Amino acid sequence: MVKEVIVRICVIVCTTVLLCSCVEDIDFDQTKEFEITPVLESSLIFFDESANRFLDIGNEIITIQDFVIVDLFDDKFVVDNLIKAEFKFESVNTINRAFELQVDLYDATQLQHTFTVFQEASSNNNENSTTYIENFEYNTLAALKRTKVLVFTLRILSGPPINQDTLGRIQLKSLVAFYFKIGDSL
Repeated sequence: MVKEVIVRICVIVCTTVLLCSCVEDIDFDQTKEFEITPVLESSLIFFDESANRFLDIGNEIITIQDFVIVDLFDDKFVVDNLIKAEFKFESVNTINRAFELQVDLYDATQLQHTFTVFQEASSNNNENSTTYIENFEYNTLAALKRTKVLVFTLRILSGPPINQDTLGRIQLKSLVAFYFKIGDSL
């Protein structure tokens, strides 16, 4: 009998302690402070050509041009949450001619932004490497967000003539990184 009374008293005390213990209320307002900052990376262009590819029926091709249609900025979520972007270009030149890559960003009707990546000529067909980063923030980011078309113009600059026997190659690759800040809109 005494044992039963002790057990009942222990149960009552434990239950009382558990029911009366301190429990902090859950603060759901903290979710308003939630923020994530993902980075999305993607390849932009890739180019790898030998020197003799800059010939057309024996004549030098000095300019090569291509374009990319950009529909990423048609998405309101992307435009509202993109806080920064970087275009990174890595080039290797083993031709004894310098070159430049001009990148033009157009909206539907006019030029929004332009920049040029310069690569020096290679002496003795040794690898000559360059890395160039174009950052987009504030005004340039606003111009990027209006972009509908990217135009790439590669120009071989003056130097020794290129023929079928010219050694070397031009390699160019790029990466674009988009930095997002997602929070208040959730």
